[in-house]
Formats: sequence, C-alpha cells, structure tokens
Amino acid sequence: MDKVKVGFIGCGGIAQYHFGHFDKMRDKAQIVAACDLQEERAKATADRFQAKAYLDYKQMLSKEKLDALFVCVQPGAHDGMEMLAIEKGIPMFVQKPMTLDMAYAKMVLAGLKKKKLPSAVGLQCRYCDSVDIAKRWADTHDIGVISGHRLGGMPKVWWWRVMEQSGGQAVEQTIHTFDLLRYIFGEVTSVRSVRRRGLMTDVENYNVDDASSTVLTFKSGAIGTFSTGCFGPGAHDINAYAPDSRLLYTIFGNYKITEPNRTIEGKASNDYGQECTETFIDVVRGALPIDEVLSPYADAMKTLALVFAINKSMDNDGAPVTPSI
Repeated sequence: MDKVKVGFIGCGGIAQYHFGHFDKMRDKAQIVAACDLQEERAKATADRFQAKAYLDYKQMLSKEKLDALFVCVQPGAHDGMEMLAIEKGIPMFVQKPMTLDMAYAKMVLAGLKKKKLPSAVGLQCRYCDSVDIAKRWADTHDIGVISGHRLGGMPKVWWWRVMEQSGGQAVEQTIHTFDLLRYIFGEVTSVRSVRRRGLMTDVENYNVDDASSTVLTFKSGAIGTFSTGCFGPGAHDINAYAPDSRLLYTIFGNYKITEPNRTIEGKASNDYGQECTETFIDVVRGALPIDEVLSPYADAMKTLALVFAINKSMDNDGAPVTPSI
C-alpha cells in the first residue's frame, strides 16, 4: 500500500504535536508539503520531512497532489482553505475549533458530504481508551448532576488572547471538555453561562474572558455545572453523580468510580493523540472503515455549536441558549 501524501497548512504549535505522530508512522504516510505564513517554520518542517515549503496555501494546493490535508491554523484564520481542498477532492483533518463562523462550517460540511470525503477534527480525548469505561458507566446509571472545572494553562501565543481570533477559552481550550461531556453523557439542550473579567491585568492585548461558569441541561435530564478559567494551578475534572455511584474523569483519561461496596480506578493506557491522527490516516489509506473516525467534522460541529451557545449566553447576561447548527 502506497504512503499517504500529506500536506500541512500551519506549522505552529499544534502542528508540531501532529509532526510527532507522523514520525511514528513514516511507513504509512509522508508529509510532502508544508505551508506557513512564517517562512522559517515552513522551511523547518520541509527540512524535517524532506517536503516542499510554501508561504501560500493556494499555491500549495494547486501544485501538490495530496491524499490528505491537515489544517492547523488559529480559529479565526479559516478563510477558504477547506473549500479549496474539497474542490480538489482532498480528505482533511481540521484542528479544533474548526472555525469561528458557523456559516462557514456548514459550507465545509456540505462540501465534504457532497464529495463523500473522509474528515476528522482534533478532538483527541475521544480516542482515550478509558473513555469507554466512563461511557459504559454513564449508560447504566441514572445521573442527577455533573460538575467540573478546566482551570489554568493560558497559551502564550498572541492570537489566543484576542477574542476575534480564538473565540475565548470556552471555545478554543475547554472545547475538549465540553466535547467529552457530549460524548460521555449525551446531547445538551440548553446552556446558561456568565463570564468574569478583570483578573488578568498583566497580559497585553488581551480581551478574552478570565473565567466563565455554565449550567448545562442534558437531553437525559441531568444537570451540569462547569467552570473554566485561564489562571490557577490547573484542574481538569469531570464529576458525575448518580444515586448510588459517582464517576470522576479527567481529560487525560484518569478515572475513579465509587460505588457502595467497591471503588474502581485507573488511567489511560494508550497514546490517544497518536491514535486520533493515525486513525484518520488509516481511513484515508483504506486500512480502516470511515466510521472508525470518532470525531468527524459533522459531529464536531455539534460541539462547536455548544461552545458557541455558551459564548452567546455570556453575551446576553446568562440568558438560556439552545445549541443549534
């Protein structure tokens, strides 16, 4: 089976994460083209993988014959690269959040469906092997309340601090946890969210929320409360409570199930980031069926709608918002 010829648009931090995955599957895929607005990053990637460097993705997509494309640009920078790739029939892996414009996401999804192209979104926490344990617990318990936190770890890149480029923490960072809430506990029918600002006074060119708290109503009837902030020592917990049991889960795959007569705990045993990237490549090369992708663009749009609804509720003083595509 021939190697999958891969192109990258964006060679920054998150692309470096994927480059490590490609280092481990050089027998399956080859990065042949790398595009970045910063010439030194594009050249460094090209040197690493014996690829060709580009500064313009349109030029790259017109000159290269690609089997797959990875789009790793900031949320506010999606200006048509996906549509051009779809026009050329190229399957794509898009980093989360896929865009800050739901109308654009709908165009991308329509194009993917029309061409019947495989797609994936970088919601790698779904690929953690321990998430199946959490899902089985959720499916067999009548859950009353869910609570959690995502605190600390503010990215230092310039665009993350700009709401118009990142969408804020709930959209850009905590989307991983909100996605897990959907994946484990089911769809969310309504959110109410409020924001806190004025804490991060020492950060330049900063206009995102310092913190937010959200009440989520799940289709199952469960009620969730989740707080997120870009300060503090770090917290990544999800806690779910049923009348006779409790689940503690983290985005890193650690879990603890407490029942009246026993406690079960453990952690992830797989490299779920590698699995997320490699599953997509295996689907493109025909080694796996398309439904092995756990985070296709179509489903990731539901999580995108959820975090957009959270921002909308904040903008409207905590008014209830129904996530919708």
